[in-house]
Amino acid sequence: MGLTKDQIEELLQKHCPTLGKNDRIAFMEQTEYAHFESKEVILDNSLRQKQAFIILKGSIRGYFFDGNGEERNIILRSEGVFTGDANVLFLNEPKKTIFEAIAPTDVLIIDFLKFEKMIWENEGLMKLYINVLKDAVTVLTYRVNSMVSMSNEERYLDLLKKNPSFLKDSFNKHIANYLGITPVSLSRIIARLKSK
Repeated sequence: MGLTKDQIEELLQKHCPTLGKNDRIAFMEQTEYAHFESKEVILDNSLRQKQAFIILKGSIRGYFFDGNGEERNIILRSEGVFTGDANVLFLNEPKKTIFEAIAPTDVLIIDFLKFEKMIWENEGLMKLYINVLKDAVTVLTYRVNSMVSMSNEERYLDLLKKNPSFLKDSFNKHIANYLGITPVSLSRIIARLKSK
């Protein structure tokens, strides 16, 4: 079950309004479309390829394994987001993050070196790149601030308000891990909120 070329272009237009028709076509020519079912890996951490992707439909999580072999969710994002592993994209270090679909998900995958080369020749793609960077900085700043200044319940409610589309498809254990709490604590929060 995949998207047609017209559907892909329509979604790209919706999610990237700075791109004109020619920009979208140029971008699509450099990408590879892929559909993933829930729990399928989109990009793993075994290759050093500089790849990024835009989520056309669906939701993803990005995680890594800590020193104890435990999964740590650091990214929960849904459609319209352009993402990749910053370690390999910007620092030329080995990939750490594994990206996995948490619902049926459609993406366009691009070689990031080709994308960076294209932005110097295309104003629309340059605007897209700047917006992607702004989004990444904003999300990171917000995440740090929320971990420091909000209670567990406040973080959950805020996540629910900001990103309801992927929360409905996510496992509570992934949400809890992303929030930095245990699944038991999340269950208590949800039960407390339902009883109000």
